[in-house]
Amino acid sequence: MKTTASTPHTSRQNVTWVKPSPGRYKCNADASFCEATNRVGISMCIRDEEGAFVLARTEWFSPIVDVDIGEAIGLLKALEWTRDLHLLNVDFEVDSKTVVDSIYGKQIGVSDFSVITNNCVHLLCTDLINSNVSFIMRQANEVAHSLAKTALLEASFRIHSNIPILY
Repeated sequence: MKTTASTPHTSRQNVTWVKPSPGRYKCNADASFCEATNRVGISMCIRDEEGAFVLARTEWFSPIVDVDIGEAIGLLKALEWTRDLHLLNVDFEVDSKTVVDSIYGKQIGVSDFSVITNNCVHLLCTDLINSNVSFIMRQANEVAHSLAKTALLEASFRIHSNIPILY
C-alpha cells in the first residue's frame, strides 16, 4: 500500500454564510454597478448571533465610480450606520479582497480609495473598536449582493425592518 504525505491545511474562504459568534452581530455589505443608469447601489444587512435578520439598508448614489471605490463606500456606509445604531461587536463582511487588504494593510495614500479606506480604519479604531472586517466570497454574500442590485431600482435610501422580498 502506497501512502502519500499529507498536505498542510490551508485556510479556505467561506462559501456559505456563517452566523456570528455569541454576543456579536454580523453586517454584510456590498455594492452593485449599473452603467445604464450611472448609479452605484449599496446595501448592508445586519443579523444577530442566531443568524436572524435585524435590519437592512439600501441606497444608491451617482455617478458611477470604480468598483473598488464603490465597494469601499459601501463598507464605510455600513460602518457609519452600525455606529449610529449604537451596535457593538459587529463582524463586517465584504466580497472585495482589495478593500479588506487595504483596511489591514499599512498603505497610506492620497487617492480617493485610500481616503475612504482610511476613514473605515478610523471608525474601526475609535467608535467600533470591538468590530472587524473580513473578506467573504460572493456566494456567501448573496443577500447583500441582491439587495445592492435592488437598491439601483429604488427612488431613495430605504431601511428594511422586515426580511426584504428580493425581486
